[in-house]
Amino acid sequence: MKTATTRLLELGAQISAALEQLPPDADVKVRVRHGDGPALEAASIWATVAGTDTPVRRCELSAAVGMRMDEIEKALDRAGVPYPKADLRLRARWRRITAPGDVVLGYELTVHVPNGQDRPQAVQPHAPAGDA
Repeated sequence: MKTATTRLLELGAQISAALEQLPPDADVKVRVRHGDGPALEAASIWATVAGTDTPVRRCELSAAVGMRMDEIEKALDRAGVPYPKADLRLRARWRRITAPGDVVLGYELTVHVPNGQDRPQAVQPHAPAGDA
């Protein structure tokens, strides 16, 4: 069984690797969808790049399945990926994605693609001894 730390490192590595492929001016969002409770059923990175208006899914974040939204933020912090933190309430940072009729489809969090030397290096997840 993986520890919470190992799972956060794996997610941080997925996020870092996805962001390395995007230009610094990309408009990037982490989108999540809940299952029946607070655990996430799916998560992915979406981006709009210069010259386009439509966001495109860039990467599935398989390591996020089963996590909570606050754990996504912890993984972003560990990976050195900035996101708005001015509002301390969790749900206020995450924008609700709705379908017609106000049906909640999920939530998205804007993240910033660091440029040049500010970009985090892809984190390599290393499981501590005894961690499977």
